Amino acid sequence: MDYAEAVGYLHGLQRLGVKLGLERTQELLRRAGRPDRKCGRIVHITGTSGKGSVAALVESGLRAAGHRVGLYTSPSLERFTDRFQVDRVDMAGAELAELVGVLRGHIDAMVAEGHEQPTEFEVTTVLGFLYYARHQVDWLVLEVGVGGRYDATNVIDNPAVTCITNIGLDHTDWLGSTEEKIAWEKAGIMKPAVPCVTGTEHPGALDVIRAEAEAQNAVLAEVGRGDYRVALFGPEGQVVDLLGARGWYRGVRLPLLGEHQAQNAAIALRVLELCGLKEEAIRAGFTAVSWPGRMELLSTAGGPLVLLDAAHNPAKCRALAEAVGQYFPGRPVSLVLGALADKNVAEMARPLLELAERTWVTTPESPRQLAAGRLAELCAELGYPGAAVEPGVAAAVDAALAAAGPSHVVVITGSFYTVGPARRHLLDPTAKKVVLRGQE
Repeated sequence: MDYAEAVGYLHGLQRLGVKLGLERTQELLRRAGRPDRKCGRIVHITGTSGKGSVAALVESGLRAAGHRVGLYTSPSLERFTDRFQVDRVDMAGAELAELVGVLRGHIDAMVAEGHEQPTEFEVTTVLGFLYYARHQVDWLVLEVGVGGRYDATNVIDNPAVTCITNIGLDHTDWLGSTEEKIAWEKAGIMKPAVPCVTGTEHPGALDVIRAEAEAQNAVLAEVGRGDYRVALFGPEGQVVDLLGARGWYRGVRLPLLGEHQAQNAAIALRVLELCGLKEEAIRAGFTAVSWPGRMELLSTAGGPLVLLDAAHNPAKCRALAEAVGQYFPGRPVSLVLGALADKNVAEMARPLLELAERTWVTTPESPRQLAAGRLAELCAELGYPGAAVEPGVAAAVDAALAAAGPSHVVVITGSFYTVGPARRHLLDPTAKKVVLRGQE
């Protein structure tokens, strides 16, 4: 089995499963030798928005403290293996193929014995545990896929810290139609006597999380708007003051853009304190953090700036629109938008369309795609007719760049499956379209 065959096999599995997911994952883990118990100490992170950014900040802090750190995130951005990283290096394609081959034998045996076949994400999660155990990480920063209580990642026994970044309405078909129901699902990652950090602000959701913490005898650290301040900000990053358990950390440099990233940093700070890190390592980790495809700014030669952000729910899109208004006041915005059909696309698109001088709609590279033509119709229904339709992501990006002047900001967003292909296209070394900021 080679890399392409391995990825094809994984994609051929059922995409999602709820309720029974833990049973299937536990059975596959048992057959694989419980590698989840050989991955060092674990930080388990869920939330509607920001969980990936918090995971990146926590990983960077732990690595700055001298630890060998695994990072498990989803979905992939540019290639399947980028969801598995050790010290921010992607898993090799050959190793993915090898590990899929190992698990496929166990899966075939499970099915032959009458067990339900594990889903793609369940198998991917077990594969990750095998990878991190093999590479002997000291810490594993583990991001939940969907929800928490029945998510495949929730098979772990005893994390060092859990984290619930915030609660909003997303994946409502799976998790429930209210913030309280979603909070109950996400609070399911708490474990007995294991401290938890949350940035949840919705009163009803926070009540649910507090009740779960009390039931689990877990100390709950709550991070609110008074726990961070943005002192300075600009296209190169921001300087923030963050309140931790040890007091204020003033003048922390953060290359991530947007006030929402200051909030994520405040959450990550509390997590890292609970991991036992000292201030020096936390500051160093935050200064060095990199999180591609999330408020990532690229430069073109003599042309517009390009902002990539994989915002894919209404809260994230509102945060993106607010950040664009703050960081680039007065600059015309060209929008490239592609979203998935199972999202609340109208509420996602509305704040972005309000900013845009011109919009190109495209079709994400996913079976769950919303066709570009239908997205254009939706934009018109929202009062923004005239969106240009370019079904191919690369073609949409090229069209937006060609039409934008040097003062424009081209914002590419709506889904990982839009931003990932766009980033791959933009950074293709043979095309030389853009460079990473700081590498001009």
